[in-house]
Amino acid sequence: MAISREQPLLLLIVSLFLLPAALGASKFQTCNTGHRYPVDVKTVKISPEHVKPSTNANVTITGSTSIDIPDGATVKLRLTLGMYPVSTKSYSLCDITACPVAPGPIVLNFSNVFTKKELSAYAYYIVIDISADPERESMMCVWFACGISHRSLHSQATN
Repeated sequence: MAISREQPLLLLIVSLFLLPAALGASKFQTCNTGHRYPVDVKTVKISPEHVKPSTNANVTITGSTSIDIPDGATVKLRLTLGMYPVSTKSYSLCDITACPVAPGPIVLNFSNVFTKKELSAYAYYIVIDISADPERESMMCVWFACGISHRSLHSQATN
């Protein structure tokens, strides 16, 4: 059976869509769909993959920036239950990535995203944005869902 020219191209396209899922990446969206932010997010990874009330979540965002990001930039992580705000955490850019940030690859690391009280919910939307000035538009803004599994070890063992 001969391989057509379209089959390798189709395989490449399908693999590009499946690769983030295979690497444990989460689905995410930019806050302003269609807008090109200077920081282009490639992947959002939540670990552990299955957050439980007895654990916490770490979030890693990878991407690239087309501009220098000043050391004084603020990164905000907001938790919402649907449209209802729950909490906002502010970070100095240099607390979550290596500074200075020049054009090129960027990795943002957030540890222990939830407080103990926040781990009692079942899911949140997480919004993360970077801005150097509250009066200006964000340099990056993404949102994604994070579920928290409340299944007990006993119910998992009996299923």
